[in-house]
Amino acid sequence: MKKGFYLYRNRVYYGSYEEDQVSGRAGVSAFRPEYIQTEHPVSEDDQVVRLWDNHRLLEPEYEDLQAMFLKMQSFMNLNTEQEVDFSAAEDRLQISFPRELKAVYTAIHGQEEYFAAAEHFLPLDEICVENGILVFFRKKRTPVAGYEIQSGRLAEYYKKEWHTERGGFCCFQFCAGRMITIALENRPAFRKGRCKGKFVTTLDIERELERFCNGTYHLLSEFHVYGIAVVYTDEKLIAWIRSNGFYGDIHAGAFDEAHLEALGRHLGSITWK
Repeated sequence: MKKGFYLYRNRVYYGSYEEDQVSGRAGVSAFRPEYIQTEHPVSEDDQVVRLWDNHRLLEPEYEDLQAMFLKMQSFMNLNTEQEVDFSAAEDRLQISFPRELKAVYTAIHGQEEYFAAAEHFLPLDEICVENGILVFFRKKRTPVAGYEIQSGRLAEYYKKEWHTERGGFCCFQFCAGRMITIALENRPAFRKGRCKGKFVTTLDIERELERFCNGTYHLLSEFHVYGIAVVYTDEKLIAWIRSNGFYGDIHAGAFDEAHLEALGRHLGSITWK
């Protein structure tokens, strides 16, 4: 681990990061003072690094993760305040449980839906280490995702091998995304649909959806994954909207079909399947 300036959500921070996960550098002096979120002294020669999307958890990301889970428990079955004993799993696996996975498992502990779906989180007593990967998510009996212990990055299993890519999700984003999709798919009313118009062509789906948010519809801004936005309501509707500039789709779950109909009317440019 190295200490220095790094970029997160277009803001400059100072702290620890993995040097071999750096994707680029720039001079700190290129950033206006309001974008520098640290009191650490800055000189003209200092560099700020940008990390690959899939990187070890950063301190401000952990703070956003906690804030996101607090918000998510208002519309999902989560409990961030319960106490979970990880000592038995740590003793069995002979490792310290990663910080982000502790936050995830604290929130979902005791909530059967996250462990019973076809694609599911593994209970603490079933988590295992395989080729240096802490395996925590499976589809039926096949591994899907794990935490690469040495690098702190998300590892994904496909073509019968483990792969750790530079792009895509990092570990906490994967976990939050799967928690959201499991929750919405377990709603009594669940629909999939296709997006049209600006919901497809936009280069920033989160920004496009901001103008549709009001006292009823809220944006889960802490999720912050390029190409994906999450909208929710106080009535616990959840919508996962994805767009890449060429294709857009939506998955939404609610406790009442009428809430999905209202969402479709509010957003427009949505065709339910």
